[in-house]
Amino acid sequence: MTTLRVRALTSIPPRAGGRAHLGLLALGRCAIGAAALARPATALRATGVDRVTAENTAWAARLLGGRDLALGGGLLHALARRHPTSGWVWAGALADAVDAAVLSTAAARRQVSPAAGTLAALLGAGAVAWAVPALTATPATPLTEDEDPADPADPAGG
Repeated sequence: MTTLRVRALTSIPPRAGGRAHLGLLALGRCAIGAAALARPATALRATGVDRVTAENTAWAARLLGGRDLALGGGLLHALARRHPTSGWVWAGALADAVDAAVLSTAAARRQVSPAAGTLAALLGAGAVAWAVPALTATPATPLTEDEDPADPADPAGG
């Protein structure tokens, strides 16, 4: 007879690179993408770009918003279907690394507000750092029916 063991969510320690970790990454990317699609001029103005330039280049913010929404949605879909996620995480990390480099350069050249450009670059670098545990984690050993992934006493738990 198999005994069903249930633990409260609060008793399960968060694990960097785990499903909840990746879910937060995906949701954040979707939120940023949706905001850039819905209010592109506002997103550009947040970097210190003047109103006229923001309105004339809103299409670029929509492109980036669509990219982030697609990457976040793809990762959420992979998580929901229990499909491999590494491709989505690598693609997002690469996009964030490029964003951080471009925004750092733009801030240094004063093409965007130095404070806002640096903050945005740090957010991009932070997103890369958030993704690293998922990219460097070793694959988990499949569990048998009797093992509890949150039970430190089980060899596969913890």
